[in-house]
Amino acid sequence: MTGNPPQPGETPASPGDPWTYVTESLSLPLERPAPKNPPLTTAGELMIIEPRPGEAPTPLPPVESVESPRPGVTPLPEVSGSPEVTARLERMENSPFWLSEEERRAAEQRTDYEPPRSRHRPPARNPVTALGALVLLSLLAAFFGWVSAEPFWLAVGHGDAGYATTTRCDGDGLTQQCTGRFATTDGSLIVAGVTLLGISGDGRQPGAIAPARMVSPSSDQVYTATTGALTHLRWGIGFLLVLICGYGITVATGARRMPSRPARRGAVIASFLGPVLLLGGFLIAAY
Repeated sequence: MTGNPPQPGETPASPGDPWTYVTESLSLPLERPAPKNPPLTTAGELMIIEPRPGEAPTPLPPVESVESPRPGVTPLPEVSGSPEVTARLERMENSPFWLSEEERRAAEQRTDYEPPRSRHRPPARNPVTALGALVLLSLLAAFFGWVSAEPFWLAVGHGDAGYATTTRCDGDGLTQQCTGRFATTDGSLIVAGVTLLGISGDGRQPGAIAPARMVSPSSDQVYTATTGALTHLRWGIGFLLVLICGYGITVATGARRMPSRPARRGAVIASFLGPVLLLGGFLIAAY
């Protein structure tokens, strides 16, 4: 670049001077890029087309309302199936678990908000009826425990072996009652006037002698039948009936209708524990 540069306030002398091109370029206005978002049109710039006389305005198409999902919740896909599956998916989508803290507080403040109801349990029955059933089932459990204690000890091998002598037999079948005398093999124990169980056939005749076993000297019953399946069946059925009485107490007293789970557990355990303790007491007494 040659030539004398123009001084401040001076105009270049000749058009061929290169400084003339620089000065003209600097004097041109700069072109600014168009804005990305054009300004909004004001009300005065809008064009309103009025309908012609006698011409009805063209109705606008209906706008479908789309319900926007709650923030942070992905809507479930449409399921075309059974109504049960659809209802279950709707309950899952509308569960309070997906609510935010603000939405949950707002729902709690609403008057029409109802919390989920807990499982309704029927009220307890008449206490007089429950008390009567408790007493009756306890007596039945005591009876079954009493008739099962001695067969249990005989089945496990406890007791004294000896001979029973029939003195008298009355009745037949379930009403049969036989009495007699029991003596151990070594003669160390002799008990008279005991009830003989398991007598049949010629053993019913007075003076008949049969092998027998006695649980303890304080017992008033002698078993002439040998230890076998029948003896195990007697104490097994008796123990089962004791447990059934415990279950009956649970149902009759409403132990499973208690309000809380620990209370229900404690009431059910107590219902079974009573008959079991009665059975244990008779086992200790018969030993």
